[in-house]
Parts: sequence; structure tokens; C-alpha cells
Amino acid sequence: MKQLTAEQVEARKEKAERFASNVLEDDELADEIADETIEDYADKRHFEITNPRKRRTRMPSKLEKELLERIAELEDENEDLNDRLDSIADVVGVADDDDDDDYSDDGSDDSGN
Repeated sequence: MKQLTAEQVEARKEKAERFASNVLEDDELADEIADETIEDYADKRHFEITNPRKRRTRMPSKLEKELLERIAELEDENEDLNDRLDSIADVVGVADDDDDDDYSDDGSDDSGN
């Protein structure tokens, strides 16, 4: 097993990422390499890190960006659906507060019928 410093492993990892993207034209592989920690990359490549660092607990930036974009999409979709519900409620004539309902939460008729 070859011994390398954390900085050397990181440099090799970045080089592998560029190679996968530019030479192999495999962006999926490049992304997989980019998302790996240097410790995982070293294990996969059979390197021993001679000055190991603490493991990162931070989410890979690409994954974090994708999740934040998805959250924004879902918030927009939620807002659109709420607007549609408000429009339907206006057409049907339903009041915003639920105090005027003739039905209880369990669906039974509160009017005695």
C-alpha cells in the first residue's frame, strides 16, 4: 500500500475527476469522484494517508445545491397549490375560518341530523 499525505491524495483525486470529465467525457464518474471524501478515495485506490485529517461532516456541495434547488421547487409548487385551493374556495364560497362548518372533525353532522 502506497503512503501519501492527505494533500497528495486530494491532488490525485482532483486529477482523476478532471480526467474522467475531460478525457473520458464521463461527467457522472467525475461527479462520483468529486463527491467522495479523500479518505474514501484513498481506500478505493489502496493509498494509506500518512497524516489523516478529520472526516468531513459537511454534505458535498453539489448534493447540497441539488437539495436546496429541490426545496425551492417544492415551496413554489406548494404556493401554487395553495393559490389553487384559495381560488376553489372562492368559487365554492367557503369561508377561511372553519368555525362555520356544520360538521365536526370526525365527519359527523353537528346539527343533530
